[in-house]
Amino acid sequence: MEATLNALGDLLVKAIPTVIFFIILTVYLKAVLFRPLAKIFEERRKATEGVRELAQRAFEAADKKSSELEHALQIARAELHREREAMRRRWTEQQEQEIAKARAEAERQIEEAKRQIAEEVQKAQSQLDANVEDLSTHIVSSVLRRRAA
Repeated sequence: MEATLNALGDLLVKAIPTVIFFIILTVYLKAVLFRPLAKIFEERRKATEGVRELAQRAFEAADKKSSELEHALQIARAELHREREAMRRRWTEQQEQEIAKARAEAERQIEEAKRQIAEEVQKAQSQLDANVEDLSTHIVSSVLRRRAA
C-alpha cells in the first residue's frame, strides 16, 4: 500500500502544474472571455428590454390614440345626428309654414268665393224683386182686363 501512496503522491506532485495552469486559465478566461461576454449579454438584454419597453409604450400610445379616435368618432356621430335632427326640424317647420300659407290662401279664396256668392245672391234678389214688380203689375193689369171684359 505504501507503493500506492507513493504513486499517488507522485501523481499529485505532477498534477500541481496542471491544477495551477487550470486555475490560471480559469482566471484568464474569466477576465478575457467571460466578463466581456457577460457585459455584451447584459447590454443586449438591456437593449432588448429597451426595445420591449419602447414597443410597449408605442402600443400604449396606439391604444390611447385609438380610444381618442373612437371618442372623436362618437362625437362626430353625435354632431351629425344633431345636425340631421335640426335639418329635420327645419324641414318640418317649413312644411308647417307652407301648410299654414296654403290654408290661409284657401281660407282667403273661400271668403272671396262667399263674398262673390253673396254679391250674386244680392244681384239675383234685386233682379227678382224688379221682376216681381213687373210681373205683379202685369198680372194685376191682366186680371183687371179680364174683369173689365
